[in-house]
Amino acid sequence: MMVLSQDLPIVVTLFGAAVAAIIAGSLLLPRGQIMVSEASSHAVLPGMVLGFLLSGEHGWLMLIGAIAVISLFLGLTICLRRRHRLGASVEIAALFPLFFGAGVTLLSLSGLDDTAAIDLDHILFGSLELILWLDVLSPADLLRPGAWAAAPDQLLLALSGAGLALLLALAAYPLLNRSLMDGQAFALMSPVASFGLRGLEIVLVATASAVCLRTAGVVIAVALFGAPIIGAWSLARRLWQAWLIAGVITLLGLGLSYVLSAAMLSQFGIEARLSGLFALCLVALAIAAPLATGRRTAKRPLA
Repeated sequence: MMVLSQDLPIVVTLFGAAVAAIIAGSLLLPRGQIMVSEASSHAVLPGMVLGFLLSGEHGWLMLIGAIAVISLFLGLTICLRRRHRLGASVEIAALFPLFFGAGVTLLSLSGLDDTAAIDLDHILFGSLELILWLDVLSPADLLRPGAWAAAPDQLLLALSGAGLALLLALAAYPLLNRSLMDGQAFALMSPVASFGLRGLEIVLVATASAVCLRTAGVVIAVALFGAPIIGAWSLARRLWQAWLIAGVITLLGLGLSYVLSAAMLSQFGIEARLSGLFALCLVALAIAAPLATGRRTAKRPLA
């Protein structure tokens, strides 16, 4: 029964966060901006701290604060990208330490770094092993509303973020598929459609960054944004195919990380941190996926 109370919430939480990150990453990768995800996963920190200071709890206000700050970060990134001529990603290099440094400073000034309320170590490296769902002892418990009322906050947040990302992505799917899978269609987009696409990108990336950081930590957030969609991109000719393949890569990475964790514990007595193993497995699978199928390229957008 420990599998249900301990492992099930971890798996569901990670996969929910992965859904949001995969959809957001699919908007960034075609335009060579996938590293925005790494910067945004750090830059979200001041929003989380402000949300906690205002509410005093790890609730929705904390998530809203994170989304607001990351939206500001992405908006400034787009603005600076259009105004300077110093080369690609300079705006990220300039804004990333500014936002993350502000978050660390705010954390220190508020005194929260001396408490367990917001642990910087858990934010950076995750605390997946602490996610427990003690009300679920058998599969039948999943059908009880009371069990869901006692579900871990991380699990509910990950599922909510995945649901929001899916809802927005499916509503705008025709526009997304044309613009991301066909560079010519993107170039011919009207200013209104282009503006709407950028706004949708900001909302999705901000939501995914806040959800990933709140549920799994920076290490996994960076891996989820990049690895699954990078591994899937060369194998897909439709956007939905890229999402589906990236989801399969995520599930395979989860299974492989659990196998490696059990093997290391039984053979060497080492209890490896699941977040690190999961990130490594995702990257390995992302590299192996196109090599194993013998396909290096597909119908690539905007590249």
